[in-house]
Amino acid sequence: MAADAAASLLLRPGHTIGMIAGITLGVAGVVGIVVIADTQQVQIDRQFDLQRSDRVVVRSFSPTQAGFDPQRVAAVEELEPVVDAGEFSIWSGAVTVSRTDGAARSSRPLLVVDAAGLRATDTRVVAGAPGDDLAAARGPVAWIGERLAQDLGVAPGSDLADTRVLVRGIPFEVAGIVANDDGFGYASSGVLVSRPTAVAVLGGAGENVRVIAHVRPGSASAVGDNMVAGLDPHRELTLEDVTPPDGKILLSKVGSDLRRIGAALGGFMGLVGMITVANTLMMAVYQRRRELGLRSAMGWKRRRIGVLVLTESATAGIVASILGVGLGLGVAAIWSHLQHWELILAPWLPLAAIGAGLTASLVGGLIPAYLAASTPPMTAMRS
Repeated sequence: MAADAAASLLLRPGHTIGMIAGITLGVAGVVGIVVIADTQQVQIDRQFDLQRSDRVVVRSFSPTQAGFDPQRVAAVEELEPVVDAGEFSIWSGAVTVSRTDGAARSSRPLLVVDAAGLRATDTRVVAGAPGDDLAAARGPVAWIGERLAQDLGVAPGSDLADTRVLVRGIPFEVAGIVANDDGFGYASSGVLVSRPTAVAVLGGAGENVRVIAHVRPGSASAVGDNMVAGLDPHRELTLEDVTPPDGKILLSKVGSDLRRIGAALGGFMGLVGMITVANTLMMAVYQRRRELGLRSAMGWKRRRIGVLVLTESATAGIVASILGVGLGLGVAAIWSHLQHWELILAPWLPLAAIGAGLTASLVGGLIPAYLAASTPPMTAMRS
């Protein structure tokens, strides 16, 4: 039966190549997507470790105008794993900011920070007065993010003397321009003021009070617990450690998303391959009506004719799956090499892909096999 199926495939090379191509592309797509997803998952894990494993964020859900006790914040900074710790609160998620002539009007975050908070978040002052001057700022003085400065027409290299912006309609003197590319990018689009300035000029207590600590990688969890107890020993501020999830949790979530995307795309491509097999075999069955009818007249049972077509489908599926695995691995290897990644390959993947390709080809051959088995002997006699 296998020899007969192979001979039938070789006698129709055009149809065979078309059928094999569909399964090959489907298997190659599945293998390539899964391998690249697994490889990229490792890279994402490393990036999240670099970005988030060294920051602790403690927030009060009962904000007050006074903020945190400076002595308690200083005690946090004295902890051995802590590099810097300071305030980096969100006074308002969106305030109206514009030039003094009312142009370039937009909604931007308003942050209450101190010099230690700038250092803890790696927020850099790229123009104007240094961040240490925040401690002395008492009037309507603000530092603005570089993206906001660009929108307002204030270049980082320009002289900031007499430069002002309107925040909630109140004129603020621009003392400096800041930038952040280390996970707190919203600072580059916002307005930064000191707590005395926010309380005296804007009024109220703001949305939250936060202290952010820059710590040695791996010590975030322990420092967070210590900060909650040390900053609010009497539990007056309802503190909570809201540090972003560590690398393992983020890796699990991102890896799961990548695999779901890969499975969806691979399943779609597998469906395309299955339809290709069914279409090609149905065309072949139609063109082989004389041959199939003759086999039936010679005594072949319907079941044997159906098995013949399924054997042809399985043979093409195995060949296509092997080619697809090779193609998918080759594409993934080239892509990883171009990205300077180390290729990650699960040992079970090639066998699973070949099995999936074989299954798809068999499913795609069911209807053509049924039609072939139903070809009557009279078809051969008429032709």
